[in-house]
Amino acid sequence: MISAWNLKELRDRIRENRPVDGESLVEITNSLGRSREIFEYHKKLARDAFEAFNTENDPTGMLLAEHVFGVTEKNDLLTEANLASEANLIACISVTRNAFDSFGQLLNGLVVPEPCTGNFYIHDVLKKLPAGELKDQLKIATSSAWYEYMQAFTNIVKHRQLIKHNSSLSFVEDRRGGKVNGFKYKGKDYTDYWVRDVLQGTVEVQNSLVTCGRALNRLYI
Repeated sequence: MISAWNLKELRDRIRENRPVDGESLVEITNSLGRSREIFEYHKKLARDAFEAFNTENDPTGMLLAEHVFGVTEKNDLLTEANLASEANLIACISVTRNAFDSFGQLLNGLVVPEPCTGNFYIHDVLKKLPAGELKDQLKIATSSAWYEYMQAFTNIVKHRQLIKHNSSLSFVEDRRGGKVNGFKYKGKDYTDYWVRDVLQGTVEVQNSLVTCGRALNRLYI
């Protein structure tokens, strides 16, 4: 568990340094805090979507197997679990990816010597950041394998919704729950993953944003 990003400390300094035009930057700071809360909410729902089929409620895995292979008349339980898993995973990834662009707007208004104009994204801001800890941490965060996966996932889902999300059971791996099919984006193949693995990867990306936020505080405050 990494240390929290002190948003109040940042808000107070923005108001102190920018009494005339700083309120929009305070609003972005607030939105980043809210994004983290929304992420935590959807993460829990995605994690618990298959609770009816976990090892406590379905020790042998036979209940899930019956639903997966369609040998039970009551399949609503699996349909609802799969939908909850998919919808909340998409929400987790989307809110995390969007938070980085909000963070880019914050950096652009606070610490970029020559701010970007027009439509810009986090990588545009990264190029203009002065050398130092913040730029290094942001470069690490946005070049990670999970950040790249989230970027590809988001761009496909928001346009075509073509990434399949299925219920799965593996006695070999001793795993069960939701699974995201592999997909291709810009000529690159992305493998299939268990939802739990993608959630863990998204948590890592969320935590890397917090690390960048703490570096921003040290630079700006």
